[in-house]
Amino acid sequence: MKKLLILCLSFMLLGCTGIESLDLSEKVTISFYYIESCSECQAFKKIGIPYIENTFKDQIVINQYDLDDLSNEERYDKTLDALNEFDYDYYGLAPFIVVDNYFGVLGYTTGDEEFLVNDIKNAVEGKELSMELDMLRFYFK
Repeated sequence: MKKLLILCLSFMLLGCTGIESLDLSEKVTISFYYIESCSECQAFKKIGIPYIENTFKDQIVINQYDLDDLSNEERYDKTLDALNEFDYDYYGLAPFIVVDNYFGVLGYTTGDEEFLVNDIKNAVEGKELSMELDMLRFYFK
């Protein structure tokens, strides 16, 4: 009886912690620019990336680029040049999460991954994005 109770409780807990899978009409690429010593960057790697990957499965590709690695500078500069009204006072700051061809968000706080997932889905569907990440969001030209 005790084993049955433990088994039932386990299934209930698993059901409560599951992440809802979302479908996108196209495959999306995220470019994640980070600095190794940045705690926000490490939090996004640990929490944000798995959340996004679990939500979108094989519909999303996340490429990671270390801003301390000079070989990533040209890619980073091209990304910034493609953004509308990027504020170059923020140049080199991280984390910078870029949903290619849609928008980039500078900064991360635990919990933002939920807003980011919704914004990715809305961007692909041509819908309005949330206000939660709007302060440091930059759109592509």
